[in-house]
Amino acid sequence: MQDSVQQRGRVQSAPHLRLLTWEGSAAELLELVAVRDDAAAACFHDRYSSAVHALVRALVGPDAAYARLVEKSLLSAYAGLFTCRVSPNRLGAWVDGHAVRVVHTYLRSKRWSFGARRLRLEPTVSDEALLFYERLGNLDPDVRIAFCLRYVARRALSDSALLAGCSVAQLRERLLVAETYFRSVSAHDFDSDQPELGWES
Repeated sequence: MQDSVQQRGRVQSAPHLRLLTWEGSAAELLELVAVRDDAAAACFHDRYSSAVHALVRALVGPDAAYARLVEKSLLSAYAGLFTCRVSPNRLGAWVDGHAVRVVHTYLRSKRWSFGARRLRLEPTVSDEALLFYERLGNLDPDVRIAFCLRYVARRALSDSALLAGCSVAQLRERLLVAETYFRSVSAHDFDSDQPELGWES
């Protein structure tokens, strides 16, 4: 299996730098985890970190806790691989599910007070994005997550419901609550197109 890792990824000459990129399959990754290969954690991070970054960013926006939530999501998902059976074709969704649960716990614990401009992560974050996430802070976390999964992360209804831990019918109800709220706080009609958030996803 180590040969497979060497072939699929490009390894730095310095051992402590580990892998730069890894293009192995989910099945190969799970095999590395099963035999507790030293490269498993690096391969996992290489394969899923970008997706988790994008998902957490869609859910919390320019929040000061963003980097910590990404790290916690990745660590939680990786640790879970040693105690749960996950099929290769479900591994990506399983990792996403961990990220959603980590963010949900965070939003519940904070009951989310958004704060001011000092929470910007990058200078390119637009005022529109700040206002958008400030308004999201007034929503119940269940409603907020449903809305962001569907309209910011652009997930399908069925995928959004699965990640939100609810039925499609319940997801639609939560989206309706969010849409009604945005109509009440906005001078223009609700638009389900992704807002101009000022970053690349």
